[in-house]
Amino acid sequence: MDQPLTAKVPIPEGKVPPSLLSRLLGLARRPHPALLVGPSLGEDAAVIRLTDQTLIVTSDPITFRTRRPGTYAVHINANDIAAMGGQPIFFTLTLLLPPGATEDQAEAIVADAARAGDGLGAVLIGGHSEVSAAVRTAVVSVTMLGHLIGERPLRTADGRPGDAIVQVGPMGVEGTSILAAAHRRTLLQTLDPALVDRAERFLEDPGLSVVSPAGLAAAHLEVHAMHDPTEGGLATGLRELASASNTGLIVDEEKILLAPETQAVCGVLGVDPLGLISSGCLLFTVSEDQTGRALELLGRAGHAAACIGRLTGEAGVYLLRQAQGRVRELPVFAADELAQTEGGPRPD
Repeated sequence: MDQPLTAKVPIPEGKVPPSLLSRLLGLARRPHPALLVGPSLGEDAAVIRLTDQTLIVTSDPITFRTRRPGTYAVHINANDIAAMGGQPIFFTLTLLLPPGATEDQAEAIVADAARAGDGLGAVLIGGHSEVSAAVRTAVVSVTMLGHLIGERPLRTADGRPGDAIVQVGPMGVEGTSILAAAHRRTLLQTLDPALVDRAERFLEDPGLSVVSPAGLAAAHLEVHAMHDPTEGGLATGLRELASASNTGLIVDEEKILLAPETQAVCGVLGVDPLGLISSGCLLFTVSEDQTGRALELLGRAGHAAACIGRLTGEAGVYLLRQAQGRVRELPVFAADELAQTEGGPRPD
């Protein structure tokens, strides 16, 4: 950082002091020609010039305890923009800190969020920060703005019977990282430490972002529907896609992309990876004759992708084809599988 961190002095409740706010805003001073008024002391909003672009806006908070809430918040919101067929361009950040939080903690979160945005081409343009007894851990809420890449939004609801379903990136990446960190000691009783280390680093590698593959698909393919599965995992994401499109689906279990680290962690903890939170995974549908082109495009760009099934004309019928051709209903998860690990993820 440009300035040395203040010692671990607690921030008083209420709006953060101007000296700290000035430093936090300084972390976001990335220029952009469309940004007429950016983040600065005394300004309560940003001003952005729009010409012929179509704006996409989304907002989602991170409320659970995690090592990098800034990165999480940026990526899950950028993914929502990308899955609509957009490119993230700007975001605001609201940071609520519990009493006793220190200035270096605040700076670390904002700097982490700004770096995550830089990696996606999204500029932090302002927000709000305060210390409040209403929260027990840092709450980071991002509002992300983006512009449409193609001529129309890629809605979850625009799938068509006969469409091929393409999965990009393995399922359960986010959940694997959370479980590996929360249950490390338990996992080390059974699994190789190197595997547990890799699983815990899934937040960074392969990472949570689907912005690049979604952008490629939106720009170069005739995508019908697009969706990023999050809470409830791949199974829930598939059901949401088919339900919104008023279709059915059949998916081949053996074709689903699943990292061996996820399979191992879930096996030890008794978790079904199909229902594990899956930020970092992308689903989209194309006409069956576009499947080969889609997989080639994504493969050339270094993105793992597979055609895992198709949408059908039997609305409300969601099937999973297993080994030896057995077919069963795609599982339903009333809650994310994280909740099955003794009340949810927490350090052992």
